[in-house]
Amino acid sequence: MQEMAASQKALQAKLDALAAATPAATLPKEEAPASRSALVVPTPGAGGHTLSARVLGADVSLYGFVDVSVDSANNGKQHVYEVSSNESFLGVRGGKDLGSTGVRAVFQIETLAEVSGTPGAGSSLGSRNSFGGFETRYGSLLAGKYDTPYKASTALMDPFAGSVGDYNSIMGNTAGEGRAEFDYRMPHSIFYLSPNVYGFTINALYSPGQKLNNLGASVNSASNYAFPQGELVCSGSQEPSLNGATPNSTGSGATSQTLCNDGAFKDAYSISLNYNRGPLTAVAAWERHKGVDRTSDAGGLVADEAAFKIAGSYLIPIGNQVSVIYEKFYRYGIPAVGNERQRDGYYISDVQDLTHGLDFMAAYAHAGQTPGSPKFPGLPDAVDMYTAGLRYNFDKQINVYVIGAYLAQQAGAHYGLGAGEGHGTPVLSPRTTGGGPLPGLGLEATSVGFQIGF
Repeated sequence: MQEMAASQKALQAKLDALAAATPAATLPKEEAPASRSALVVPTPGAGGHTLSARVLGADVSLYGFVDVSVDSANNGKQHVYEVSSNESFLGVRGGKDLGSTGVRAVFQIETLAEVSGTPGAGSSLGSRNSFGGFETRYGSLLAGKYDTPYKASTALMDPFAGSVGDYNSIMGNTAGEGRAEFDYRMPHSIFYLSPNVYGFTINALYSPGQKLNNLGASVNSASNYAFPQGELVCSGSQEPSLNGATPNSTGSGATSQTLCNDGAFKDAYSISLNYNRGPLTAVAAWERHKGVDRTSDAGGLVADEAAFKIAGSYLIPIGNQVSVIYEKFYRYGIPAVGNERQRDGYYISDVQDLTHGLDFMAAYAHAGQTPGSPKFPGLPDAVDMYTAGLRYNFDKQINVYVIGAYLAQQAGAHYGLGAGEGHGTPVLSPRTTGGGPLPGLGLEATSVGFQIGF
């Protein structure tokens, strides 16, 4: 028996050594910190603890992230308590070297995890960054669903990502609703991630909208190809729970029609130039959506929309990370009186390491005045957002946090807190009895939660 026990112990030691020697799959560098706010949140698999195995010569790793918070929010009319899953997810990634060619086949399948909510289409398999492709010394060429270069370029500059203070309340958000049109995980994409050359990288993405023209009102909705081909939601949407995700339906029977007319677009292009070396990060990014259909808006038209931003982040030796972003939205060929989606904005964030695992975080965001507003003509619609928080890091994988955010809106503005894909449920401006937004109210929210990466 003693000899058998010794043999089992020796075999287990060999297996442990083999597991420790198994390398993690090489993936695009933007995917390594699998959370957008990796400046301060746990990094899944940090320290080599990701569950990894070798299967038929391929390296396969399981990783994940849990972020659950208890939120208290007020939209200016009502108060609500929520328990939110935020950016919780589960993923598997891997890769295999193709002999001595210097080419490596890589893949990733990542899924939103509804830790606190009821799972739906937004948390189905592959709902987050999922792709396959090839990696070489000249860069990675991938296809699937991926954060646009525009989105990824400044993601790490938002220390409140996925929370009630997420910068998507203003940044990347052209109209202040629950969607952030230019902070998007783009499906049906082909993307290229360059190698690092003296600190510089270039990332580019193209996505065919796969959307045919809307058919006439007399055509039955079953034959109306307003949806992108091969999709269940409109292009430009992020998940079914957010506005614009499913088509607007009118009529019934043979006269019904289903139109993707609340932000659906044809093709999309995105590119970023990034520099990261030592304490300095600098970014310039551009994105354009072709033929954006907003005919559901009052006076709405079909037009191209684009965004441009420049940004910088610097780590001061005292443990202070300062980030600044300037952003400009464009909507082409639209009369000024109805153009509520063209404006500038900026964002400033600061993270101070207070030592002993404690971080202090603060941010300010501003949305500038738009040329006009079809809903509230003549009213000013600039917005300011103030956010602050504390985070205690037990280690690289686990922390707890408290965050507070306040949104100050001018008379014609109707933005929201926790917008975009990250936070559980956005705190939007309240609605009137007719369904339209009620503008000009102050919104506030407080969140207490924890994060676990593995």
